[in-house]
Amino acid sequence: MINGNDEPQRQIVPAGPKPPVRPAVLLQGLLWTALGAALSSYLPYLGVFLLAYGMRELLEAKKGKGLCAGLGVCLLVFAAACAWDFMFALLLVPVFVCAAGISWCMWRGRANVTAVCIVIVVASLLSLGIDATIASMSGMSLSKSFVALLQETVRSAVGSDIQGDLLVSQVMPLLRVIWPFVYVASAMFDALVAGIGSYTMSVRCTGIRRMPQIANFDAPMWCVGVLALCILGLGASFADIPQTQLLRTVCASTLASLRVVFALQGFGVVSALEAKRRMGCLTRFLITFLTVWLEAMFFAMCIVGLIDIWANFRGLAREQDRVEKAKQ
Repeated sequence: MINGNDEPQRQIVPAGPKPPVRPAVLLQGLLWTALGAALSSYLPYLGVFLLAYGMRELLEAKKGKGLCAGLGVCLLVFAAACAWDFMFALLLVPVFVCAAGISWCMWRGRANVTAVCIVIVVASLLSLGIDATIASMSGMSLSKSFVALLQETVRSAVGSDIQGDLLVSQVMPLLRVIWPFVYVASAMFDALVAGIGSYTMSVRCTGIRRMPQIANFDAPMWCVGVLALCILGLGASFADIPQTQLLRTVCASTLASLRVVFALQGFGVVSALEAKRRMGCLTRFLITFLTVWLEAMFFAMCIVGLIDIWANFRGLAREQDRVEKAKQ
């Protein structure tokens, strides 16, 4: 590489070849979207990946009109599935919404924590509502049937001996409270796969590799407010008030969901520290293994992440800091 003084500049690590740029094509995006929508029921994660992949190409090709065309394709697939089984077709709706929402946010460059959480919450509520409707039409309660299914799953996993009975008796009270978190976790995985699909198409169309780094993960302040409300609601659920079980389930499931956000914040702090200290691969592997164990056993990364929202260990440029500097 030659600079302005005709002197060669040396690079310690040479950059890799720039990926070939291929312009987005509307027809290809429609085909990928249709294929992903058709596969969503049989190969869920592959279907979500292809859905987001196709919708991102439609966005790159025709912007908002392209996304509307992709949603039209999903509507056609939904109509075809309704002709076969209406209940089965309803289960595809949250997947379509998740893929479209994540693709839109990433295309707009606004795939922040708040936007992604909104997409996940909407997809989770849609999935929960659809299952509740199907259960009520069958004359069953979703919570009771879902908890019974979880109990059978745990029982088959731990066995029917004395230790298995003891473990089931310890785990089931918790599962009876946080069972809606299963829907949130499913929506999280769908959002992750959709993000990978959208990013892959973005690199193909633009040639720009901007992989999100966990070291830059920054949870907004509203997460702390929701955490405080959930703790208050969880305490109130043990008082003599109506619908205590519902309140306890909602608050406990929300707390379990927020744990993922705060844990990612904590892992972001550790990742930034590793990069700052220029730690080697073996050291990073050992630290990652230790932090995952600490999080699983003692919620350590959640605590670090919660503190970092105020302490800002990484010195991130946050919105409140920019507002204060503008006032000065």
